[in-house]
Amino acid sequence: MLKSLTVVLVLFFVLSSVNLSLGTEFKKRQNIFISESEKIEDDLIMAANNIKIQGTVTGDLISASQFLIQTGVVEGNINAACKNLDVLGRVDGSVRAFCQNNTVSGEIKRNLINFSSSLNIRSGAKIGGDVTAFCGDLTMDGEIGKGLRCGVGMVVISGTINGDVNLDADEITLMPTAKISGDFKYKSKKEAKIEKGAEITGETKWTKVLAKERKKKGFFTTKNLVLKTIFMMASILGGLFLILITKKFVKGAKEAVFQSFLKSLGLGFICLVCVPIAIIILLITIIGIPIAVITLFAYLILFYIAKIFVGIALGEKILTGFKKDKEAPIGWSLVIGLIIIYILASLPYIGWIVYLAVLFVGFGAALQARKFLLA
Repeated sequence: MLKSLTVVLVLFFVLSSVNLSLGTEFKKRQNIFISESEKIEDDLIMAANNIKIQGTVTGDLISASQFLIQTGVVEGNINAACKNLDVLGRVDGSVRAFCQNNTVSGEIKRNLINFSSSLNIRSGAKIGGDVTAFCGDLTMDGEIGKGLRCGVGMVVISGTINGDVNLDADEITLMPTAKISGDFKYKSKKEAKIEKGAEITGETKWTKVLAKERKKKGFFTTKNLVLKTIFMMASILGGLFLILITKKFVKGAKEAVFQSFLKSLGLGFICLVCVPIAIIILLITIIGIPIAVITLFAYLILFYIAKIFVGIALGEKILTGFKKDKEAPIGWSLVIGLIIIYILASLPYIGWIVYLAVLFVGFGAALQARKFLLA
């Protein structure tokens, strides 16, 4: 069992640090600019603050950045995790976006899958396939070749949809220029506002969502405390087990948490986003399925144990009074650190932010410490 776990972790780190394709290009710097004359003859994976692509990418584009502006041609898919995404050029495949703001002004020949705060499909934009969106606000003024499915807060449709529309929203407005060639079905607390002139070819069906009174649940309920305690104890036992089988690796990851905090945060974010995308790409090819399964297994293990490294680092700092060049018993550091993390992660409003930060940092710290894995 110990050897199997170690081998799986080794495979994960190897897969996450080498090219999955011989032609794939990797770029990592503060700002990346692909000029109009440049042509990337394969997949392109990038991590930067600002990315602007005016040239051509013949494969898929995978990126993690603050801002991504695409005005050129991507012959494959775009998989982007960023703050702001602007698709101004042509994408022959699909766009999968995880961002704060997404604006589409160009052409996407296949599908758009969107998770964001706001999505704006502008006039002149063309999407050949389906649009699936989960966001706060959606403005659709372009053309969708097939259907629209989304869960949103507010949606305004003034463009053309050549298929069925299925909405789950708080506020829905169809402007006079809106054209829906299929059925218009929606769930909402109040009826959609359909302006005079809006065209709906198929059936219109409104499913009224009744407001339900939610019982306020306190943080220190018996059920909540029992579940949190069980999960915390499982993490502590997992951490002790990990210390037993590879102590140098755990210590290396612990040191990386505070010595390279920002680097760990960045690496963790990129890998947590990019590795699942790489797994999906591998699953498409028959020869890549075994590698994808092994990578997924290792990814899930590391996803679970990432908080252990942050817990040990936090616990040690507390036990030593944040003094440098001092070490505390690793077992007690683990226990105290995880207790604090579980408490902070359970707080309302900020708990999910704490949990994500811990995951990113722990993931990145483990990647930096992989050289100690078999030491």
